[in-house]
This record gives sequence, C-alpha cells and structure tokens, in this order.
Amino acid sequence: CFLVPILADLARELQTSPGPLEGVRALFLYPLNALINSQRARLLAWTHAYGERLRFCLYNGATPREVPALEQSETPSEVRSRKLLHKNPPPILVTNATMLEFMMVRSEDAPIVERSKGKLRWVVLDEAHTYVGSTAAEIALLLRRVLHAFDVAPSDVRFVATSATIGSGEE
Repeated sequence: CFLVPILADLARELQTSPGPLEGVRALFLYPLNALINSQRARLLAWTHAYGERLRFCLYNGATPREVPALEQSETPSEVRSRKLLHKNPPPILVTNATMLEFMMVRSEDAPIVERSKGKLRWVVLDEAHTYVGSTAAEIALLLRRVLHAFDVAPSDVRFVATSATIGSGEE
C-alpha cells in the first residue's frame, strides 16, 4: 500500500516534467537482498507504462557493473546496471543499509547522490519492527547522513515504516 502514494507523487511530478525523472526521490531500505529482489515484479508492473520516464533500480551487491543494451531495453523502467545508475539515477532506489552506507563513502557512487540533491522525498524502512537497540541507532545515524548528503531537511521527507509481521501473534 505504501507504493500507491509514492507512485502517485511521482506521476504528478511527471505531468510537469518535460522529460524522464532523474535523481532519487524515493529510497526503499530492505534488510535482505531477497526482499529487495522480491520487489522487482511489483515495480515493473507499476512502472512499465511510463517506460524510461519513471524508473527504478534494485541496488545491492549483485547489481552488475554493465548489462548489454538489448537486455536493458527489455525493461526500460528498470535500471539494471551500476553504470546506468551512476549516469542517470532513477527516482526509485531499492537497496539495503550496507549499500546505502557504501553510497555515502564510495567515490564511484557519488554521482547517485550528486544527481539526487534536493530531490529525496520518501524513505521507506521495511521490517521496521526489527530496528531496535544498536541497529536502530545505526540506521537513525545513517539516515541523518543520507538526508545531509542528499541536501534535504527531515521535514521535507516522508518516512514510511513497513512490516508484514508487526502485531502478529499475541503481542
């Protein structure tokens, strides 16, 4: 359900944009690569009609440096390589905390942040119920660094906490 307001927000922006949206506006943080990969079909279904105008990237350690142009053209709404991600960051970036940390410190990932400055409007934290204690503190500090690097104020970003298991059982 969190995708609907995010996609509606991006679709409204597209109405006033002369070209494709460039730069991360929505950052989805998933704790596991399997959860990141599980979003692919859903995001393809929601973005395919927009083609290259509204794109997403699943960015984890398995994201290849390059993919053949023919392979990339099969799913124009999905950024499938690091090379394209760095050249033209999509408005939706699905990643994990480790890769986000790398983005903050690796020079090769600097173009993602530079081309996204002032544009970040959404941060989605999946499995939010697992962020407790030192893990929660680390994520909070990482998100502060992200907001600073992306040059946005916390009041300009909508934070969404998701969980498929929160409230299950007797608790």
